Amino acid sequence: MQPEIFVYYRIRAADSAAALTAFRKLQEQLAAEAVPISALRVLQRQDSDSSLPTWMEVYGPGLNDPVGLEARVAAAMAPFVQGLRHRECFTAL
Repeated sequence: MQPEIFVYYRIRAADSAAALTAFRKLQEQLAAEAVPISALRVLQRQDSDSSLPTWMEVYGPGLNDPVGLEARVAAAMAPFVQGLRHRECFTAL
């Protein structure tokens, strides 16, 4: 089974709009490559520090190469990430 990947990191609140634009732009590129972008989402933690919110990327089922895709997204998001990206992989039971 392919893993589902969860990646979390912090960004500066002031960069939120630009970071989301970069994520959406990459989603558009992926859609043009026939990647099922509905399996790639980004979330923001509700109880997060408003000046340094925590975001989570979710790479769900249906992606042919979730690890390779995560590397592409990491490169696109690199200018916005504060600290480390934390990646965790899970497989369905």
